[in-house]
Amino acid sequence: MSVFKERTERKYQTINDPAKLGTMLKQYATGKIFYLKGFYEKIDLKALEVREGNMLVVDSLRDIEGPIVLYHTFNKQMEIHGEVVEKLVGTQYKVHAAAVRIATVERHSPRLTMSPDIVVINSIRAARNTINASLFNVPTSVKIHLEKFQDRLKDFADEVKVKIFDKSDEKTELVRKTLKILMLTDTQDIVSYIPEDPTGFIDYREHLNTEIGHVMEDYRKKRIVSEMIVPIIYLGHDGASIPLGFIQLVSHDKKLGMDTALELKMMAFEMVDQMRDSNTMLISKRQSVADISRGGLRLVFTDPELKKFLVHQKGFSFDVVFKLQQPITVFSEIVWTGYTPSQDLAIGVSIKGFSSRKGESDRFHHNLDNLNKT
Repeated sequence: MSVFKERTERKYQTINDPAKLGTMLKQYATGKIFYLKGFYEKIDLKALEVREGNMLVVDSLRDIEGPIVLYHTFNKQMEIHGEVVEKLVGTQYKVHAAAVRIATVERHSPRLTMSPDIVVINSIRAARNTINASLFNVPTSVKIHLEKFQDRLKDFADEVKVKIFDKSDEKTELVRKTLKILMLTDTQDIVSYIPEDPTGFIDYREHLNTEIGHVMEDYRKKRIVSEMIVPIIYLGHDGASIPLGFIQLVSHDKKLGMDTALELKMMAFEMVDQMRDSNTMLISKRQSVADISRGGLRLVFTDPELKKFLVHQKGFSFDVVFKLQQPITVFSEIVWTGYTPSQDLAIGVSIKGFSSRKGESDRFHHNLDNLNKT
């Protein structure tokens, strides 16, 4: 038996009131097949009956002892937390149930068992160095990219900064928290403080409230005609968006408008792609998909290099290759890891996104729907 480790736990409703427990067990457990949680292979036990004191009698072909967790997936996952208190006749055991947990979210899509002749994964990409939202661990290569990028922008305005967020400045901290652009085309025009597109730009007038007069006066004294701060958002292989840094333009004569904002946004995307490429390890080795759904995959890795490398990752991206179809790039987060009885690395991943290529997610779902029909 091979123990596996959960990294992301479902949200559960817990029932531990003795009276309610008994009712739950009689209604949902009696006669049902449950599985022993914590192992890669499915170890099934049958719940035979519920006795006084919330004692559950189970039949198990494997020896069980001590604290155990049994699970069964109805529309939602149900767990029974208990302890084996006595071995009865034959293969029967008495388990004292201490709590029942029911997942708060239903399983929306079925898991389909796969084989290598139907679907595999390839072109596995993961970060060489971790970049996280705390900004305490930023690789030197990323800082070099920012310095080079600042040189490219030197003619955009009188003052140009391309830096990592450090949380010391109120304006850049506002950009970091909202992931929106702060654009003041004319610092002396109150209309410039109200964005035409509040989904992508900060409403600075609302944020400043009664302080707006003081801020406008400060801009006037510093002879700043226009200012713009654009966030640099790093997209990891686990699909997470990390506010990494910012581009700040300050102009003392010309006004910075929407065309500049859009150009900087596109250039920031380009820079992030370069950062991610330089911080990415690519391993092109086909590996197996044990099962697949709209929300995730259970992957099995036999390659020694991947087994050592991926077990330490938070997430990674890869190409899903359905039979006779073009690859579909998926960003994923690792939900659990474990080992099969043959000591291959098994990883359960949650799909966090697809590449920006047109129709990627639609093609993925279309292929799954076709498999579900067969």
